[in-house]
Amino acid sequence: MEKRYRWYELKLYSSFNDGIDEILNLLYRIDEFAVFILRKEGNTRILLMADDANSIHFFNIKNSEVEELEWAPFLKYRYVNCYKSRIHYAIPIVQEVRPTTLYDLLEQLNDECVFACYAKYTDKSYDISKWIMKKEYGDNLSMILSSLFKNSNGRKRLSPFMQSIIERAKWKMRLKHFATVIALASNKSNTLHLLESVLPKELIAYKHFKDYNIVDVMNYDVAKNACILSDIELANIVALPKDVSLLRLSTPTRVKTFTNGIVIDQIDDNIDLNLIK
Repeated sequence: MEKRYRWYELKLYSSFNDGIDEILNLLYRIDEFAVFILRKEGNTRILLMADDANSIHFFNIKNSEVEELEWAPFLKYRYVNCYKSRIHYAIPIVQEVRPTTLYDLLEQLNDECVFACYAKYTDKSYDISKWIMKKEYGDNLSMILSSLFKNSNGRKRLSPFMQSIIERAKWKMRLKHFATVIALASNKSNTLHLLESVLPKELIAYKHFKDYNIVDVMNYDVAKNACILSDIELANIVALPKDVSLLRLSTPTRVKTFTNGIVIDQIDDNIDLNLIK
């Protein structure tokens, strides 16, 4: 049976102040989801997408309110870029969760834009272990046997730099892994470049779309060929704000509903919804 994905909006109370712990707790429990951080009309909104089995975890985020959306957003933009790591996925791009600068940047932008991420759990520990073994022992049996004569434990002689890379890979191997799509969208290329500044420098754009609905790339078929991130790395991408007091976020006291690309404060009986679906 095909999964049914539902859309939600995450609204943070003014008392919300621990974005790092909350996103790590969410990633520990959830197996598949998407987040769309939308800047529109001077406000930032956090939209979430998941099936029923995973969406229940959204409601465990402290000091927040989760509201199910009645319609699926249609987020079509002039420019849409997808990103992947420039280094092998066995090597982590970060090893700690850092406070995000995304929300501060969005406060400075007047143009509509979206920062989006889709993630699905996939265990890559075995593949990472094979990559480590290849680096330590070589590509084939003859190289492994040859390496036995190089030092007592059978490993190749490695530079300090390569040893540090392998230790980082061993660290990532023990974590939870997600196949991930990271995408940015805007109607202005300059705004897209500004959004790119909040991404880790190891991520590069590898797919470019024009006049495209960013929701269409938020799926596993794209993710399995894009990024493999640990929960720690992913937490840096989809981090929640640490302090919401100075941010113009959609709050629980305001009731808004998304239609296909249009925001309505209240449903007006005089509006023909067939014109905006």
